[in-house]
Amino acid sequence: MFFPEFTVTQKTLKNIGTIEYSRAIADSVKILPVWEKQLRKESLTARIYSLLKIEGTGIDEQIIKASLEGFIENKPQEVINFDNALRSVREIGRKLELEEIDIKYVNQTLTGRLMPKTKQGAYRTVKKTGRPDPGEILAKIVTLFDWLNSLDARENHPLITAAILSAEILRMEPFENFNQSTASIAFDLVLESYGYSLGGLIEIDSYFLSSRKEFEETLVEIEKNNFDYTRWLEYVTHGFSTKTYNLIEKIKLLEKDTKIARATGRVKVTERQERIIEYLQDYGLLQNKDFPVVFPGISEDTVLRDLKSLLDRKIIKKSGSTKSSRYELS
Repeated sequence: MFFPEFTVTQKTLKNIGTIEYSRAIADSVKILPVWEKQLRKESLTARIYSLLKIEGTGIDEQIIKASLEGFIENKPQEVINFDNALRSVREIGRKLELEEIDIKYVNQTLTGRLMPKTKQGAYRTVKKTGRPDPGEILAKIVTLFDWLNSLDARENHPLITAAILSAEILRMEPFENFNQSTASIAFDLVLESYGYSLGGLIEIDSYFLSSRKEFEETLVEIEKNNFDYTRWLEYVTHGFSTKTYNLIEKIKLLEKDTKIARATGRVKVTERQERIIEYLQDYGLLQNKDFPVVFPGISEDTVLRDLKSLLDRKIIKKSGSTKSSRYELS
């Protein structure tokens, strides 16, 4: 049986306290739906970019963003797979107990059409230095999930259990490829199954990317310290507390904008107008030539009417004239 050793230090407690405080603020503060959607989009883009960079498959952040928006016809398969895997978290997380088959499904989704079908979601068949032999992987994963569903794991704070599960997947590297991404989504699965969802507003993978040396050293320390996860828990919860604090600072600023918008009547926008605002938030500028991309199948006159409505309420501003007009957020 797998029984992880760790101490919940003052650092870890302080980090979790910051996270809990930030979550409470996020739940109580109301911002415009368009801003909330924007925050989720930024988080998802940063997450996919960071994980692909770590996995050695670097894709430009703007391409990822445009792919998620539907502005690119031939989306990179990696982005499609990540989007599908992340969408599956809520459904899988509803289960009373997570199983070994769930982690295989995540890896299968991440590697779809990127590897031969026999390799998708399959445990590796080659030896890796410092990692369990291929013949040991299944037993170790099953043991890990037995612990995950035990009372011992359930009594921990969700972030602690999620961090330990992801660390073990990272240490084992059970799959041929996309082990870090699989571990990251496994982290989400644990939080979802505990009812501790972060709503897609927070991602920690950009923190892992920016502190790569510390990430690797802290992971190695687990084995060096007789499989003690104390330092790893401090590191992971620090990353989450930093991310949640930064999110709350953004939300507080957006709350002010929301209050102003409601007071001035700017809050009432149509679905197409919301799409225009989102596009300007992402790309900063909208021109007539962009209309067919942003609104395929919608006439130019219809888009111009939506733009005029936003202009009249001073939500956006315009420069130039006729076909050379440029629209930006006010």
